Amino acid sequence: MLLQVAPETFRTVDEEFMLFGGAILLGIPVGIVFDVTRLFRKLLKHNAFLVALEDIFYFIFISFLMLCYINAFARGELRIYYFVGCFLGFMAYYYTLGAVIMRFSDILLMPVHWGWNKIIWICGKLKHGFVKYAKKLNFRKKNSQNGLQMSSHKVYNNNINNKADKNNFKKKKAGRLHAKQKKNRC
Repeated sequence: MLLQVAPETFRTVDEEFMLFGGAILLGIPVGIVFDVTRLFRKLLKHNAFLVALEDIFYFIFISFLMLCYINAFARGELRIYYFVGCFLGFMAYYYTLGAVIMRFSDILLMPVHWGWNKIIWICGKLKHGFVKYAKKLNFRKKNSQNGLQMSSHKVYNNNINNKADKNNFKKKKAGRLHAKQKKNRC
């Protein structure tokens, strides 16, 4: 009968410190992605729904990163100090390099803002040109239709199909004839 060797169920203190240090290092890319989202929000203003959607994707990314770390280095064993280490690494990045990046973010985003403003300026000029051209075409269309006679059966005001309209028309006509006859008598 062969003896089966059980897999290791414990880690040494050095291995635990190495995993904790790796978790701290894992907090740095988490902080970098957080700064990217902050710069993106600074570049383009978002409404509350888009901010919530970005936060959801950010937390899904963090969860995926942590899951990969646990499977690759910790044999799939979840320990609370992985999260503590990741948080400490994130805070170390956030208050050191992240603070510097956000302080100079306006300078970093200046070329992007300049390019974005140029694109908006060009689009505004194109829009102004298209609107001006469309108004000119509409003016030409109206002027070309002004000289044309429309047939009376297509105009709703000249259509005398109702009896009430016929009677009003006859009364007006009769009233004019009556006035002419009075003038002729005098």
